[in-house]
Amino acid sequence: MPCFTQSFADSDEYCVAARCPIGIPRRQFALLFACWMALAPASGCWNSPPANVAPQQGERRAEAKSPPITPRFVEVTEASGVSSAYHNHEESGRRAIVESLGGGVGVCDYDRDGRFDLFFPGGGTFEVGRPLRGIPGTLWRNRGDMRFANATAAAAIDQADHYSHGCAIADCDNDGFPDILVTGYGGLNFFRNLGDGTFVECRVSAGLTDDQWSSSAAWGDFNGDGDLDLYVVHYVDWSWTNDPSCPGPRPGQRETCSPMEFKSLPDVLYFSQGDGTFRRDDSAIGPETTGKGLGVIAVDVNQDCRLDVYVANDTTPNLLFINQGAGRFEEQGVTSGTAFDHRGIPNGSMGLAVLDYDGDLRPDLWVTNYEKETFALYRNDGGGNFRCLTENAGIAALGTLYVGFGTVAADFTRSGVEDLVVSNGHIMHFPAYSPVKQEPLYLRNNGRARFVRQTFPNGDYFSLKHVGRGVIAVDLDQDGKLDLVFSHTNAPAAILQQQTELQGSWVELELIGRRSNRDAIGSRVVLESSRGKQLRMIVGGGSYLSQNPYTVNFGLPPETSVTGAQITWPDGAVQELTNVPTGAIQRVLEP
Repeated sequence: MPCFTQSFADSDEYCVAARCPIGIPRRQFALLFACWMALAPASGCWNSPPANVAPQQGERRAEAKSPPITPRFVEVTEASGVSSAYHNHEESGRRAIVESLGGGVGVCDYDRDGRFDLFFPGGGTFEVGRPLRGIPGTLWRNRGDMRFANATAAAAIDQADHYSHGCAIADCDNDGFPDILVTGYGGLNFFRNLGDGTFVECRVSAGLTDDQWSSSAAWGDFNGDGDLDLYVVHYVDWSWTNDPSCPGPRPGQRETCSPMEFKSLPDVLYFSQGDGTFRRDDSAIGPETTGKGLGVIAVDVNQDCRLDVYVANDTTPNLLFINQGAGRFEEQGVTSGTAFDHRGIPNGSMGLAVLDYDGDLRPDLWVTNYEKETFALYRNDGGGNFRCLTENAGIAALGTLYVGFGTVAADFTRSGVEDLVVSNGHIMHFPAYSPVKQEPLYLRNNGRARFVRQTFPNGDYFSLKHVGRGVIAVDLDQDGKLDLVFSHTNAPAAILQQQTELQGSWVELELIGRRSNRDAIGSRVVLESSRGKQLRMIVGGGSYLSQNPYTVNFGLPPETSVTGAQITWPDGAVQELTNVPTGAIQRVLEP
């Protein structure tokens, strides 16, 4: 463990930008402001939303003079030993909307051997008029060298009480071992990690008795007590008694109905009681929770050290819940500029990611949408205000034929900026505008706050079409290069090992909370180097029905030296790291 010192922020990144009130001379105000700062609490966050100062021109990361690197991802699914396929019972021919969501993928080190393991929800089957049946998910233990073993039965995680979709994984009881929540139609499954390589299903005893149609979920400490709470997103009110017949393009054909044929369902919020149980308190998010929810992410968007929640809704306005303290929220989707796209209309939103695409040290929001819509990039202007800059960032150039689901943001090529990956695939069986199977997207950040679609050789995973749903980015083989895992509907999942010849180096930090939740969800990390500063946020939820690791990864271009890092923990305390090793994973304990 390298030496570090704890201090409290005095840099611009953690300060409220000063604006002189009317009637007070600037020089006098400066003195008053300096005195106020000296008396202010020692914390990395403030009660009023901070307005971070954008990097100076010399700090802003510029596009490399050399040609951009084409990342090389090689599918190694068969060699890895992973054989998992999400099943939605499409062969029934019913075309029920419950079939359309698909399933996700999650990552965690469930046995604490230092390697990331994989979990895939299984889906389900059904008979018309009868309760849906679940298919057990599968757990794959990482044995090293990109080899995995099926640990589902040995880990006792083969119970499936519901037709499943997604997973949300976190150490919800702070015992050092990650627990797995599975969402789906009819309720949740909650597998508590016993620490001996096995799990026990305990949703009832834990109080997680939600029986609605849940899609995604996000863990996060919403009331600041150090224990992880849970936000669960609900979709629509489909059932066998509310299963309209929607016609296909030919007589007698049945097609999947649009979500506009159904009413939305309210989301739910569970607070941890600190003893392994949860209490439901939907009043904390108010009456504005009704939406056709598919994606959710918990992130401190206004950097006041209170974890906020952003929900991607399907055909209804997206919701942004700003944390008011003590776990009470105020919905500000419309006023923040994140409810609609650049045309001012709601989208069929699915996947979510957080990134700092323009290098101004504020977390921006990225949303994947339905066909005949563009994906949406919301630039964080500070103070909880956003602008949809889809066209300015080059996203509109992708066209409107994609049906986007899972998505991740990461620096895959050590360029110093974050790129985007999107998993695509249609929900309809007879779509009129675009195919059912679609190519995934790799969007390269050119370093000037614009994205360009990366092309790949024929036969590459990114040049082939899939019915894609979830996606995560994780370094499975611990070589410093981020790999990708995709889930598909009615087809095997794909493990993509990154084999790019990369120069430069990398930094990866694993934060371990002690006062805060152990996964440090809600933390903010700024890496300082000779090329400027980079921001990463540790978030709950994200992508689509999937769980990414809680580590933060930074790419370093060639000839870049790291000078330090600043960690703002969930409670606002700032820890400075003066010795940050490159080319290695560093575990950092909360002071």
